[in-house]
Amino acid sequence: MKHKAQRQPVTAPRKRAARLGIAAAAVTIALGAVAACSSSGGGDAKTASGLDTVRVVYDWPGVDFEAVPIAVGQKEGFYKQHGLNINLILPPDNATTVKMLATNKGDIGFDSTVDEVFAQAAGIPVVSIANYTQDNDWGLVAKPGTTINLSALPGQSIGVFTDSWTKAMMPYVLQAGHTTASGVKQVIFQDDDLSPMLAGKINVATNTTNFAIARVEAATGKKPSVLLATQFGAPNVPIWVFVASSPWLSAHPSQARAFLAATKQSIAWSIAHPAAAVKDFEAAYPNNGSSGAYNLDGWLATIPAIDDGNYGLLTQRTSEWTETASALKSVNLLSKPLPASSYFTNKYLGG
Repeated sequence: MKHKAQRQPVTAPRKRAARLGIAAAAVTIALGAVAACSSSGGGDAKTASGLDTVRVVYDWPGVDFEAVPIAVGQKEGFYKQHGLNINLILPPDNATTVKMLATNKGDIGFDSTVDEVFAQAAGIPVVSIANYTQDNDWGLVAKPGTTINLSALPGQSIGVFTDSWTKAMMPYVLQAGHTTASGVKQVIFQDDDLSPMLAGKINVATNTTNFAIARVEAATGKKPSVLLATQFGAPNVPIWVFVASSPWLSAHPSQARAFLAATKQSIAWSIAHPAAAVKDFEAAYPNNGSSGAYNLDGWLATIPAIDDGNYGLLTQRTSEWTETASALKSVNLLSKPLPASSYFTNKYLGG
């Protein structure tokens, strides 16, 4: 998917543009230092201290506050306790994560439920092994204090992205606004549609709540107006999940279990100690391109989607996959939904 439209404050867009421009190959970040990415080894590689190295492919070419638990797991020793060292790999674009897993350029990926469904439809042997978030917090975003009126959408300009989640959600926006793709002006952005929205260059932006809050609060000191897609018919399903290739899982089941056990500890710790967790993140990624306030606001806004009080951390449910596939079919983005069991497994949780 990648709906992380804006992960940096308004002062840093050129850094993001430059990073996107040079990302011709995946970059491996060994938490605190840049290392070369190997296309082989992965779960079979060990560090000098005897830890198994797991390559985690991110969903975006730049690192952001959703990687807080990964940084915490390394810094606070949760991964080490489970015998692991984590290399976070940044893909060249926002549509390559599952492809890298399928070609052994990574072991575990951070991606969207929609991308997992599309991967299965394309015959790519990748399966979701845990939820990162539990809810759909994507929607329309406007300036603070602005009322988002769906009936006024015809003729308006809407900031959009080319990721799969946007493609899946926009039909619900258009249907609720009683309009069509040709009835609005969809302005495509590669990185940031929130700055143009705040500047009045477009009427509304599309984004997830956590990134919208972080960006708009950094610029205005106020929270944005958000109209969630779930309020006008979109399914309330998790956006982000951890995925892995089936061959890797078959060969490294203990490492998959260890990764999820350590990540669950990391997430719980990061929720309980948000300020300290963000400091761990910034120490691991000093060149993340965002301010401390932005990263903390973003992490705090991410926590409700991770732990919504209805489901346990990481646990997936059959209904979310059934609803995701059915939703994609209903907007003509998927011809034939598969059984939910084709998309996910919880067998590596709890270890």
